[in-house]
Amino acid sequence: MKHNTYSSLGILLALIAVTAVPGSAPAQQHRATLLGNPSTRFAPPLQTPADLRARFSDPTLQPDIADILDQWGWTGNLNDLLWAGRTNEITEVELPPGTRMPFMSSRKNGKPITLRDVLWDGNAPVSAYAFTFRSKGRGYRCVTPKPCSNFYLEDLGAPLLELTCDAPAEVLASRSVQVCFTLRNNGDAAEPKTVVSLPVPAGVEYVSPTKGKLPDTQALTWEIADLSPGDARLLCANFTTKEPGSLSFAPAARGELAGPAQTACETRVIGIAGILLEVVDVADPIEVGKEVTYEIRVTNQGTATGTNIRLVCTLPPSQEFVSGEGTTVVQAQAASVTTEALASLAPKAAASWRVVVKAATAADARFRVELASDQFQTPIEEVESTQQY
Repeated sequence: MKHNTYSSLGILLALIAVTAVPGSAPAQQHRATLLGNPSTRFAPPLQTPADLRARFSDPTLQPDIADILDQWGWTGNLNDLLWAGRTNEITEVELPPGTRMPFMSSRKNGKPITLRDVLWDGNAPVSAYAFTFRSKGRGYRCVTPKPCSNFYLEDLGAPLLELTCDAPAEVLASRSVQVCFTLRNNGDAAEPKTVVSLPVPAGVEYVSPTKGKLPDTQALTWEIADLSPGDARLLCANFTTKEPGSLSFAPAARGELAGPAQTACETRVIGIAGILLEVVDVADPIEVGKEVTYEIRVTNQGTATGTNIRLVCTLPPSQEFVSGEGTTVVQAQAASVTTEALASLAPKAAASWRVVVKAATAADARFRVELASDQFQTPIEEVESTQQY
């Protein structure tokens, strides 16, 4: 291209510089009315797509191409452009009058120059070849008008994925845990395909996703098509677990164009207390003056650890305390028999005690046991009947 120059052959380029008025909008720098002046065109005219491939394969042109892009301030990789020019699909396009180009390659005195902000202001559309490619995560379209080989690049943008995670802070064991992820495209280009994967935490049972494929034994996956800039998708899955503890969710997303995105969230699974108190007399009926032994067994049937477990045994008037032993120390005062507190009882674990009493008088005796722990506001009670004769 040549600034303010016209060709008598009718194959020429006119570029008119416009000076900006202070305080006004940015001025149009160059206006092209005809293309193809031999003194300003970047390379010989193009007739076929093969001609375009030859331009990007020509080792004598590659330094000039690099110079043009350097003048423009392009931050991509030159080899990505050169390889795409040699291999990517080439389409034919028309540039209608009014087409604005971010820059255009040209020559001045044979040297490569970059003309910025070029307006095609001809009387008719100009035919050009185009191909797309990616470099350093961004998409570009390279457009080359046929009459002059004066190429330019259009920045097609780049998708930028963001993934966030939301899960309840706490949930009771055996209750459903719903974890949801929000996938967003914060970039300036669409992401054609995104795969979101969620490793399934150990010890959980998969229930269902609100969207997505059935899982394998290790992960859930979702495929999201055509995520436009600014668009967001919500993905959820439901799990259950019987074991208290912490559930960690660490999903990851990867697009065909965008780089990976990761996030994490956590749910604390709270156990449920469940204490079974059993009291059994070893012998029944029992003769007056003889001893009877009561076996007391405490089993934690729940999923939460029982803490500060204490027993209080109340003897009826017809019985007298003899001795006691068990998981913790047994003490007696008059008709009340107590145990020292058991600090903790794990789920599915058991503790036991034995209390020996003497049948003092004939009676339908009732041996009463109350259990208290930090998990229960009201004591758990169990009564064992013994016939004394």
